[in-house]
Amino acid sequence: MRVLFSFVAMLVSFSGAFADDSASVVASVDRNQVAVGDVINFRVTVDSQNSGQISEPRFPKISGVEVINTSSGVETRSTFTNGQFLTQSSRSFNFMLVLNQAGKITIPQVEVEVGGQKLLTEPIEIEVVAGAKPRSRQGQPQADPFEQMDEMEDVFNQMMQRHFGQGRQQLNPGAEVNPKEAFMIVAQADKNEVFVGEQITANFYLYTRGQIRDIDTLKYPTLKGFWKEDLEMATRLNFEEVVLNGIPYHRALLVSYALFPIKAGKTTIDSYKAKCTVLTASSFGFGRPYQYTKVSKPIAIEVKEIPVQERPANFTGAVGEFKVSAKFEPQTGVVNQPITMRVRFEGRGNAKLIELPKLELPPSFELYDQKSTAEFLKDGTSFKDFEVLMIPRQPGVFDLEPVAVSVFNPSSKSFTTISSQALKVSVTGTAIASPAESNTGNAPSSQQDKAEAKPKLPPLATGMSSASPLKKFRLPATLFALLLMVAFLGREAWVKLRQPPRKVDLKLLLTRRLKPIRLLVDAGEWRKVGVELTNTAHIVLGRVAMQRGASVDIERLLELAPPSVRNELGSTIRDLLVRCERLSFAPEEMLQDQKSKSALDKLVLDFNKVMSRAIEMSEG
Repeated sequence: MRVLFSFVAMLVSFSGAFADDSASVVASVDRNQVAVGDVINFRVTVDSQNSGQISEPRFPKISGVEVINTSSGVETRSTFTNGQFLTQSSRSFNFMLVLNQAGKITIPQVEVEVGGQKLLTEPIEIEVVAGAKPRSRQGQPQADPFEQMDEMEDVFNQMMQRHFGQGRQQLNPGAEVNPKEAFMIVAQADKNEVFVGEQITANFYLYTRGQIRDIDTLKYPTLKGFWKEDLEMATRLNFEEVVLNGIPYHRALLVSYALFPIKAGKTTIDSYKAKCTVLTASSFGFGRPYQYTKVSKPIAIEVKEIPVQERPANFTGAVGEFKVSAKFEPQTGVVNQPITMRVRFEGRGNAKLIELPKLELPPSFELYDQKSTAEFLKDGTSFKDFEVLMIPRQPGVFDLEPVAVSVFNPSSKSFTTISSQALKVSVTGTAIASPAESNTGNAPSSQQDKAEAKPKLPPLATGMSSASPLKKFRLPATLFALLLMVAFLGREAWVKLRQPPRKVDLKLLLTRRLKPIRLLVDAGEWRKVGVELTNTAHIVLGRVAMQRGASVDIERLLELAPPSVRNELGSTIRDLLVRCERLSFAPEEMLQDQKSKSALDKLVLDFNKVMSRAIEMSEG
């Protein structure tokens, strides 16, 4: 009986303890009478005796009220009372508000959910007076966590300002700066008025006066309406000391882009959003951590059309300041053997959009092959290299016309022609007569004879005579090659057995994705064709490389792909994706015939051939 009584008493004790478990929520503002355009701090404080989940309140939409910043903090206290540990948790949610409309504004009840229980705050009325200064506060003011840092930093700030005032230019002298903010995300563009295709360098910086513990990027800029090239994406915060409107800050670059607008009109570089954990000051140094979410202000850009008058015929859409160089490697060639001409365009602008103009070759030269590569550099410049293979059919010394193309220079607002130096190449050897020339002077009498009469590229010389000593060891060499083949096939079989089976038929996947793309071609949706082909390339190559291709850079996918795919198809895949990206983002006037149905059909056909070959090589 005594045991039963003790058990009941213990239940009553526990029930009393749980009955004391309660939560409360209070809303407050630091001022209830302000002037139009003033900033106030609206705080929601939740006190609870358990560790139940507390949902973040949503600030209601109010006419004339703008939320410019949010932050949150938490404090936990434990006490030992009557033989029990009691934990009191206090969490605060701060909303920095700008009041843009005169009159009485009421902040209605705000709902907070604590451990499944819904609690409401009391409404608060604020008087907003046009041109007046704030005269009163509601209750005790709620100090911003960084206000307590200001007094300690006054002397330090004066020293920093004197230090940086010597030979250090202030940044953004007209910008609005709130010195009490924990940190800011600031977007900067080197120009706000540009031509279509002109380069804009956009940098996004983190400015702080406190101690940043960590940063979480919530949203990168989408940059719709721009061709984007990544110049730098920070993997760590490298701070430097700067002065912004007379106030010392620590600044770190978050991301830097080279942007090229694709059509005329008004556009916007949208915001970068990040959440940081900031350590505030206390009597013992840095104290409680607070989380703040900040968004950079968007930047308005005015984009102008490139002048149509006096536009040269050889203008293909290149906008910027470029130079071009060309050379033969080597300077001499041999009849019927390929020689290489290298052409480089480089400068400030989007060199990826430059196309090689038609080359004026001597009549005895045949164009054999052409490849190109392009790259953006961290200093904001870019280059595009062309490798042109040609075959001379006659000996002699030949002079080639300079490589010339017209570009639009936004600095001078005019078209300029850039050209390389004149080229000269010496070709030695003897021209090989065609079968028609050796046939007693008679013309070919049939279609087959005509086909045979066309000059053919001779096989590359090996430098070995027919009397090679290796013929003496033909049988041992054959056995050795056979052993190597058996070892190679055994290794390949072992690798295949260890690899997990592919769950997706890649050729079927490619066929299914190309079907709707062909419908886009028929509908004339050339922008979407470029986007969908680019996405399909990442998916297919991701499968080939056994990766998630949608989130991996194409160069990384090629590195992880089988060596045969990388070596044989690497440059072809890069060129193919440049064509797709140009179709997706380049200004329409730069595309010319590339958006025609015949050109789109050819692009899809080339894409299918290259990706099918990559699949065959990876599965073979």
